[in-house]
Amino acid sequence: MGAERQQRLRSGQLGALALTAAEVPALRVCAGLGWLWVLLGGVAAAGFLSFLTCLKNRRTPRPAFSRSRLPGRLFLQAALLCLSPFAAVEAAAAFPETARSPLAAGLVLLLAGYAVSKGAAAVGRCAGVLLWLTGALCGIVLAASLPEIQLRWLRPTGEPAQALTAFVSLLLPGAALGLEPVLEPGEALPHWPWWGGAGLALAAALVTGGILSPAVARRPEAFQTLARGVSVLGVMRRFEALVNAAMLISGFCLCALLLTVLRVSLGRLGRQAQIKF
Repeated sequence: MGAERQQRLRSGQLGALALTAAEVPALRVCAGLGWLWVLLGGVAAAGFLSFLTCLKNRRTPRPAFSRSRLPGRLFLQAALLCLSPFAAVEAAAAFPETARSPLAAGLVLLLAGYAVSKGAAAVGRCAGVLLWLTGALCGIVLAASLPEIQLRWLRPTGEPAQALTAFVSLLLPGAALGLEPVLEPGEALPHWPWWGGAGLALAAALVTGGILSPAVARRPEAFQTLARGVSVLGVMRRFEALVNAAMLISGFCLCALLLTVLRVSLGRLGRQAQIKF
């Protein structure tokens, strides 16, 4: 009973994990895109994930194991296995000193793996705390940036292909839908993480483009560049340490999310196919 309890998540914990993980694509990818295309791509991603959420919440009982679905499930698990190191690399890239360090990425991956080994509930509790921390860090930077926005730089720019980039990147936290089998009985998958991630991406794109100019915002690490120059009453400057910390935490949560979904998927497949993993 205790082991089973370790694998159970509450809806709020799953949502916190998904939204914290969404900060990586929002701040590292969408911040440098045109805000109009981020708006369109974000709404499309959030709407699509909400549609899938409704389908999963209405589906009862869960379908039995089918060998015809095995190739698709194996492909999904292979994708999760490949994306987990990518998330670790993105987490390590939060700080310039560790951006190209395989050791730093490996440590993030090991730390996420250790958290996942403690069960989905432990990962959910961790995310429930980290969401407030990263939200505060990002909120400080975004709020402090508002007075410096230049309205002339808020004219829609960019190309329609940027909407596809935003759409695909904001689908990544949707991996949390794979944790539906380990929700507490009576709990439902939440919708708010998808819209929260889209909102954060739009805010980051607006602030970054409105302060740095659309041309400068397209450069790598645009949001960190923005945070480096933000000031409060001309006194406090160089907020990039806060942004770097938020991205490191978010990258860790994204890595832990992907590994947790992989573990749940493998365990469920093993039970349904009567294979012990």
